[in-house]
Amino acid sequence: MERSYEINKRLREHIEANDKKPSAVADKAKIRRDTFSRIMNGKRPIYADELLPISEAAGIELDFLCRGVTETQHDQQAG
Repeated sequence: MERSYEINKRLREHIEANDKKPSAVADKAKIRRDTFSRIMNGKRPIYADELLPISEAAGIELDFLCRGVTETQHDQQAG
């Protein structure tokens, strides 16, 4: 079974688009840099307990990271 790393892809795109340094995000999220590099390159999934620290460190909405949905889109779907 092939795994989907859409979360990793969204994270990488966000970091690159916002000129953030992956090493700084890893440090702020308290994740080893080599582990974060594997996450960024789609070689390792992001575990549930890492989602919140990574989203906060990267400055990305958790909902967008997990589902690709922005707060505005979420509000439109609910309304």
